[in-house]
Amino acid sequence: MMPTANAALVHLVVPCFNEERRLNTAAFAAALKTMPWLLLCFVNDGSTDNTEALLQAVRRGAPDRVRVLTLPENVGKAEAVRQGLLTTAASADICGFWDADLSAPLTELTALREVLLTHAEFEWVWGARVRSLGRHITRRASRHYLGRLFATVVSISLGVPSYDTQCGAKLFRASPLLRSVIGEPFRSRWIFDVEMLSRASALLQASGLPGVEAVVLEQPLVSWQHQQGSKVGPADFLRALWELSAIRGQRSRWTRVLQDWR
Repeated sequence: MMPTANAALVHLVVPCFNEERRLNTAAFAAALKTMPWLLLCFVNDGSTDNTEALLQAVRRGAPDRVRVLTLPENVGKAEAVRQGLLTTAASADICGFWDADLSAPLTELTALREVLLTHAEFEWVWGARVRSLGRHITRRASRHYLGRLFATVVSISLGVPSYDTQCGAKLFRASPLLRSVIGEPFRSRWIFDVEMLSRASALLQASGLPGVEAVVLEQPLVSWQHQQGSKVGPADFLRALWELSAIRGQRSRWTRVLQDWR
């Protein structure tokens, strides 16, 4: 059963590692004021700068709606997000994660949330960076073309027709499907989004249910702006290809995990 619009809380995980110079605390505070259904869970992934103090300042501004989960050492974005989702999935109707640099502005949350409120068939809704008329998507050309190449390789390798797996704006219905997918640590540090799709696809297939194309929607964003200071470099593209191979090899084990997640 879908929650009503008023009751549908969104508990958003925001992974942070040394974000002192990029964290727009005012934008997060403003979103809390304009979105009464929004809860924030910042995951401080072993930062060595002043990130923790900034996050605690946001929490003090809305202590009932902001949580700071502090990890003692850096474990990488994949595990930081997983820990945040494990924490939030037990207490919200909808959870998700969002990149701390707000390349996708928090105003995009409303449209993604609306998909899950009005379409019972979808379990997950993921933002997609699609350049078209009327949309303001600004990416460096090298990132765009490498991203398109990687998406094509993912689609062919896993048989999942995804356009943009790596956009850091994603929401999930807090259902048994999500809890199954995040139940074990990810093998990947960089492309755990792909690993989530692969795990979900395997579980759905093993349960004899429709594939991920029936339960995951990629929603084109209206706005996305590349931010300086990204921690992902060109060499990580090659690392991502290696991790994709490992994810594909892991898939056969997941197809043996029979779980009734409905």
